[in-house]
Amino acid sequence: MAAPAPAPPATADLVATARASARFPTVIVHTAPKNKTYVRLRTSLWVEGFKDVQTQPITFGAQKVQLTAKPSSVTWDLGETKDLVCDGAGSKDGKTCHYAYKRSSASQPGGSYKITATIWWDVTWTCEGAECDSPGGSLGRNPVSSAPTPLVVSEIQTNTGQ
Repeated sequence: MAAPAPAPPATADLVATARASARFPTVIVHTAPKNKTYVRLRTSLWVEGFKDVQTQPITFGAQKVQLTAKPSSVTWDLGETKDLVCDGAGSKDGKTCHYAYKRSSASQPGGSYKITATIWWDVTWTCEGAECDSPGGSLGRNPVSSAPTPLVVSEIQTNTGQ
């Protein structure tokens, strides 16, 4: 007598495997002016890596599972104040994400603020096939942060001639 066929894996197990295989883009921080800014000057902020991510489908039996992650916002730790949240990737022109420092970075270690950007992805999954326990769902928000990037903030001194 032949042994019975093994039960198909739970959809949740395939989702976990897909989540473990997901590779998010490296978050790279940019500022304008580049690498150095000044107190009270609007500094543009933007990131590379703000793009949709989709895993390769994982197929087992009559189940095909795939994850999709869509970036929703960027949280900036600028070293000076509470976090700044921008709805998109930002841009060099600073129209969608910018900050003006209130103090110089002279008293900071190394003379610079160490800024980081965290992209938040909304992660969902789908399952297609007769053996799926569910057609899909959400895995919530997934944060991925940049490496700390030094930003020197200087002061501009003026001489009024008085």
